[in-house]
Amino acid sequence: MQSLEADNLERYDRVKKLLELNSLDELSKLVSELHAVELVDLLNSLESELQPKILSLITGLDQLSELITYANKPLRKLVVNIIDDSRLAAVARRMDIDDAASFLSELTRRRQVKIMRRLSPKKAKDLKSLLAYEEETAGRIMNTYFFSFNKNDSVEQTIETIRQGLAKGDDETDMNYCYVLDENESILGVFSFRELLSHQGGTKLQEFMQKEIISVDDNQDQELVAKLISDYDLSAIPVISTDNHSMLGIITIDDVLDIIEEEHTEDILKLAGTEDTDKVGATLAVAIKSRTPWLLASCLGGCIGATILGSFSQTLEKLVALAFYMPVVFGMGGNIGSQASTITVRGLATGDLNSNRSKERLIKEASVGMLLGLLFAGINFVLSLIFFNDLKLSIIVSISTLLTMFISSTTGALLPVIFDRFGFDPAVSSGPLVTTSSDLISGIIYFSIASALL
Repeated sequence: MQSLEADNLERYDRVKKLLELNSLDELSKLVSELHAVELVDLLNSLESELQPKILSLITGLDQLSELITYANKPLRKLVVNIIDDSRLAAVARRMDIDDAASFLSELTRRRQVKIMRRLSPKKAKDLKSLLAYEEETAGRIMNTYFFSFNKNDSVEQTIETIRQGLAKGDDETDMNYCYVLDENESILGVFSFRELLSHQGGTKLQEFMQKEIISVDDNQDQELVAKLISDYDLSAIPVISTDNHSMLGIITIDDVLDIIEEEHTEDILKLAGTEDTDKVGATLAVAIKSRTPWLLASCLGGCIGATILGSFSQTLEKLVALAFYMPVVFGMGGNIGSQASTITVRGLATGDLNSNRSKERLIKEASVGMLLGLLFAGINFVLSLIFFNDLKLSIIVSISTLLTMFISSTTGALLPVIFDRFGFDPAVSSGPLVTTSSDLISGIIYFSIASALL
């Protein structure tokens, strides 16, 4: 059996060959047989100028709707830009309500209105309600179609209601759980289809429904939603209105997987000193715009560091060999600071670390910095003594290594906690900020000790 990568490569080569031969009929047949995921992989592997040609061969609305659902943002933007409003409306009719809201949110307000005019009044109303929520909230990503029943309904009545709904072509309603609501649409209980089918036809729903319910508010951050579903091992979680406590919709596990990928990507990019818009498919302008502020901050930090080092020029003149060990001391401080920062940011993101345990975390990183500082201070003392045979230099290097690693490790853990305490994304504190601060700390410590001992 060929690997997935080999299949993709073989498909790519075949498509390229058909494009070169201009065999559009055969190419169209090949494209129509691809699953949406395979089609997305193919389009992402092709040069940007060839992508519209492949997209023009997609005639099936079902395949097109699945393509938009699975596509990343740059590809989805390309798709919606080359498809007219009438066809996009037909695509939206076939999509789950949350997926339709996701791709409509990326369009201009004027185009959203044009497309929704072509939808049924109910779907248009539901989409408007989802789009009214802030991005990255539970309300924006929820599916408003779910099965709900009265607590006095019997198993037989419930199964018949579900059967009738499915017979009408109701394929948007989620099938993970059923919910029991009161007259005010407030949730009373939940049960799975397995539980429903395991009881006799005359059994009332209130007799076996689960009354302890994990739910989220409609304005809850999507990251917390993902954590709850993961922690409680749920397939779906209900969304409750903060206004009247009625049940508005559900968020399913497939949405959570998208959230996790999105949030992890955002954190990784911030750790690297850029923004979540700066991805592989980003334009040159977006890449420059997102990276410039962080590089500017790094540049300014470097200039400050250079000014500080300049004030120690006389110290450097006394012992030129100090310059040879600058990269060692600075590098050790930067590395351990980044390690402490990354681990702390990850702990805050997963919920393993909170404000109650921040002191414990700082003490641990300070201890790690101290112990590793002692280890590498000893190593640098021996190596510098072997290479330069200068006791003063070895003492300066070893003490600087110890203090730099101790302070940088503590600072690397402290910055994310401070950012989180004041409501900022802790990932912003990592990357260039930690590196720059570590360099400044290392420089001040290194040359202050050198000035005192020379």
